Amino acid sequence: MTQTNPKKRFWNMGTPIMLALLALCVVLFRLTSGDALRHLFKPLFVFLRMASIVGIIGIPTYFIGESLPRSMYDAERFPFRSYGWERDGRVYEKLGVRWRKDHSIDMSRFMPAAFPKQNNMSRDPAHMRRLIQEMCNAELVHWILALFSPVFAYLIEDWYGVAISIGYALSNLSDIMIQRYNRPRVLRLLKRIEKCVSC
Repeated sequence: MTQTNPKKRFWNMGTPIMLALLALCVVLFRLTSGDALRHLFKPLFVFLRMASIVGIIGIPTYFIGESLPRSMYDAERFPFRSYGWERDGRVYEKLGVRWRKDHSIDMSRFMPAAFPKQNNMSRDPAHMRRLIQEMCNAELVHWILALFSPVFAYLIEDWYGVAISIGYALSNLSDIMIQRYNRPRVLRLLKRIEKCVSC
């Protein structure tokens, strides 16, 4: 399967719209850093502050992830390999992974050039290898986002910041859980298909 040039993929992903949203988030962050919007109902003010931070963190991280070469990922090596305690992802079923993955958002819905990971189960080996790489990339992006969670507690006052930090971390950890649940299954299926092809 032909790999899309990372730079071409970057500029084909609705970049102008995303950059405009990023600029809007920066302006909103500046406004909520001063007194201009302090008169607003407190939950609304906190929501606007949170939304600006989510955009400032999330949009650049998403583009960084999409720009990384997929050849750098190996699902059978650290840190993406499945470990014994994960039981090929089955341990996550007790944490509600099936419900979570049915309600997760696939960014390819909004960014057509992004590789779709939901409802995308072609049996073509090349396609499946690419899907596995995309799962590794998604996991890396969500780890990065999760590491930014304390920023909310620092930038949003009172207990709101702490609550949002915890919620943001849990949201990204649940997305990591989805990747670590799905990837071993796709990898096993790929190996079976490749074994049948070689017979």
